Amino acid sequence: MKTLKQNLLAIPILVWFGFLVGVPLIFVLALSFLSRDHLGNIVYQFTLENYQRVFDPIYLRVFLNSLLLALLTGLVTLVIGYPVAYITANLDAKRRTLAIGLIMLPFWISSLLRTYGWMILLGKTGVINNLLVALGVIAEPLPLMYKFGTSLVGTVYMLLPFMIVAVYNSVDKLDRSLLEASYDLGAGKVQTFMKITLPLTVPGIAGGFTLVFIPALGLYFVSDLLGGGNTIFLGNLINTLVTRGRNRPLAAAFSVGMIVLVLAVLSLYSRVTKDRLGEDLFQ
Repeated sequence: MKTLKQNLLAIPILVWFGFLVGVPLIFVLALSFLSRDHLGNIVYQFTLENYQRVFDPIYLRVFLNSLLLALLTGLVTLVIGYPVAYITANLDAKRRTLAIGLIMLPFWISSLLRTYGWMILLGKTGVINNLLVALGVIAEPLPLMYKFGTSLVGTVYMLLPFMIVAVYNSVDKLDRSLLEASYDLGAGKVQTFMKITLPLTVPGIAGGFTLVFIPALGLYFVSDLLGGGNTIFLGNLINTLVTRGRNRPLAAAFSVGMIVLVLAVLSLYSRVTKDRLGEDLFQ
């Protein structure tokens, strides 16, 4: 009876989820198989041309750019976020609450405003260049904007809190008795971290990497504003095809490709966490 009640209570959620997610996905998938005329109007004629164009070397380069940006964003946020999460988890309760509040503070501000903040910092007449010129370090402003690295800085800044929170939850749940046992057996801090802490926080790392990787594929406004469109990513390409290229079927095909890429990452995350759970159960 309890299971039946739980299933009945889940029906409204499933219906709502299907309406908000399932229906748009079906629409995008169906649209990706349609054609368009010379004016950009959709023609209800089945075709595989859109998917054939996805595998064009020029467009494959866009996929590689997006994949590289997402991977580097995940790695950089991990390198920066893991120490922050580890230190935060080991603070006393009062300081920990303050630290978590400061970590989440950027979410209180619009991501678009934060992106413009980076433009103010990195522009030719921005804070950094003006400061370096005033100090006599450089004679003329440095070209800091409109590069792949600038887009990477923007995505890392936007998504860093996701990595910190994911790793923090994993570190916070560590069994401290295992660390104490390691110290009692003569292991140092570095050895304890490599043999105990790091392996046990792999699910948090995998979760944080997933939370960072997926949105990094679609933050097109960051690369538009900070990268200046010099490097094309999937999000930028899809936005351009819809708004200016008037080629929604091709944009839908690229969207399906992005969804497949995201599903691959989720599958990998599921496998990592499942394997780790299995190891914990049999130890």
